[in-house]
Amino acid sequence: MAYEIYIKSKFDGSLAETDGEVYDSKEDAEDALDDVINNFMTGAEVLELSGRDFSDPDNYTFKIKKV
Repeated sequence: MAYEIYIKSKFDGSLAETDGEVYDSKEDAEDALDDVINNFMTGAEVLELSGRDFSDPDNYTFKIKKV
């Protein structure tokens, strides 16, 4: 099976690929998901500290989907 990581908006339910990677196992995708979430949170924090607009991490969830 192949898996991809998606970000889901809580506003409209839309899904978007996060990193464009395809993982061979769910375990690999779960490991990568931790990095994706950490990177998103870090990016939001950096933008907030620099006074720039950012997407609030609480408005999104991350999903692993079979492809």
